[in-house]
Amino acid sequence: MLIYQLLIRLLSPLVLFLIISDAIKKHGGWIFFLQRFGFGYKKPQHTSSPIWIHCASVGEVKAAEPLIRRLLPEARILVTTNTPTGYTLIQALFKQNISCAYCPLDYPYAIRRLLRTYTPEKLWVIETEIWPNLYHLAHKNSIEISLLNARLSKKTLNSPAWLKQSYKKTLSLVTHLLVRNSQEAEHFQQLQAPKNAIQVVGNLKFAAIDKTAKAECPVGRPYVLLASSHDNEEAEIAQRWLALHRPELLVIVPRHPKRAEQIVNSLPLNRNQISVHSLGESIHARTLVYIDDRIGALTPFYCHAKLVVMGGAFAPKGGHNVLEPAACGVAILTGPDMSDFEAETELLKKHNALLQCSDYDSLFSELSRIIDADDERQQMGAAAKQALQDQTHILEDYLQILAPKLSLSPAKA
Repeated sequence: MLIYQLLIRLLSPLVLFLIISDAIKKHGGWIFFLQRFGFGYKKPQHTSSPIWIHCASVGEVKAAEPLIRRLLPEARILVTTNTPTGYTLIQALFKQNISCAYCPLDYPYAIRRLLRTYTPEKLWVIETEIWPNLYHLAHKNSIEISLLNARLSKKTLNSPAWLKQSYKKTLSLVTHLLVRNSQEAEHFQQLQAPKNAIQVVGNLKFAAIDKTAKAECPVGRPYVLLASSHDNEEAEIAQRWLALHRPELLVIVPRHPKRAEQIVNSLPLNRNQISVHSLGESIHARTLVYIDDRIGALTPFYCHAKLVVMGGAFAPKGGHNVLEPAACGVAILTGPDMSDFEAETELLKKHNALLQCSDYDSLFSELSRIIDADDERQQMGAAAKQALQDQTHILEDYLQILAPKLSLSPAKA
């Protein structure tokens, strides 16, 4: 712990520079800069203590969404995030129904300011962020700490001995350590987390399987969706897609919406063959590629796509959440690097509901084969939904552990 406390102070000038850079590059603005250092929080109107749910970024916000919706309106909620994209998504999903803020950096003075402003009763951390000062101060203020959907990266497991010791001491303050599978339970035991806190509950991301069944189609033409794409994936996939001369539209929803201009410049098309949502450009007869550069825009696109190509798996990014398109009953293709979603990928592959391709050429070999094979695509979509059916109890299992005394509205069918 002493090494950690010394390091965060010595690195303060670098941290300041990085936060300023993020505030500018990621369009977080002044509020991002202030709140990351513990300033600029708005005193809530209600005096009751909220449940504080921390979601590092967009992925964690989406994982927490069904949980938050079940808690509202009975519970007061504070949701924090580390990123401008996460902050924007929280506001888009929940409007004025919750308190929303940036989580302060792990400096004691900054954390104390947030705790004084919101006075939370519980802290629920989605997936895993192990911040020694945050956990220590929360515990000191009698705030029950729980990790939800918890998992550990290989980097964390391979940390130096002094850092592992810090993790061990920090995790000893946790009341509930709710992990997604037995493998993750073993990982936490390797860090000597308290055994009595560890429970295998399942993957919280399965809880969102019913939420988009009635979403309206966002475009008026049949389309293939490239979802959550990263740099270079758009250009590589679009080039191969255009060579097929298909009648369907290619819809791109990038992981980082601010990259829209970069994506447009990378595509081998005339500008009038590309339409971009943020520029108010509608889809017309000459449009071959449509870029929807909004936060939280994927839900309706998943529901009506002819098939989905999940990005972040051809670029070395660890992939993205394939459960969301699976919930919509759509055929899914993805790339070789699904390291951040191994369990989800294996579940769908086991049910013949997902095709994992080794490279771009393999992707288009499969895509060319399946795009007109209506029966096979429908079978894949049905299998994806079936793979999730046995997981529908997970949200209630989490709530039974975390908030058994809270009177909640019944889950919507």
